[in-house]
Amino acid sequence: MASQQQSGNDTDGSPLPEGSPDMHTYRGVIADRSRRCWTQREESILLSTMKELAATGWRSDNGFRAGYLTRALEALKREFPKTDICVHPHIKSKITAWKKNYYYSLLQILDRSYVGFNADGDYKIDIDDEQLAQVVR
Repeated sequence: MASQQQSGNDTDGSPLPEGSPDMHTYRGVIADRSRRCWTQREESILLSTMKELAATGWRSDNGFRAGYLTRALEALKREFPKTDICVHPHIKSKITAWKKNYYYSLLQILDRSYVGFNADGDYKIDIDDEQLAQVVR
C-alpha cells in the first residue's frame, strides 16, 4: 500500500510545494490576496487628507467633487512613496467601509434631542453626560 501525502490544497488534491505562501493557511481556508490591510498611520493620513479636502472646498452638496480620490492618493504617495495603494479598489473600499461602520452610528447619535455639532465648527458633537451614557450602552 502506497503512503498518501497530506494535501494542503482543497481544490485539486495536489500537495503544496514547500515554502509556498499558501502553506500558512488556517484550516484549509486560503486568504483572499486581493484584500489589503491598512496600517493605523495610513488610515490616519487618509482621514486627515479627507478632512483637509472638505475644509478646502472639495466637498459639495452630495459628497466630494470629482478627483478627490486622486488627491487622497497623492497625499498618501507623498507620505509613503513606495506604497502599493491604488484609488480603486483600496481607497474607495476603505471609505465605503468607514461609511458602513460609522455613518449609521453617527446618525443615531445625532437623532437624539439636544445633540448636535458644537458651534466652534470643529465637527465635535455636543452631548450631555446622561445621553452619552445611553449612547455608550
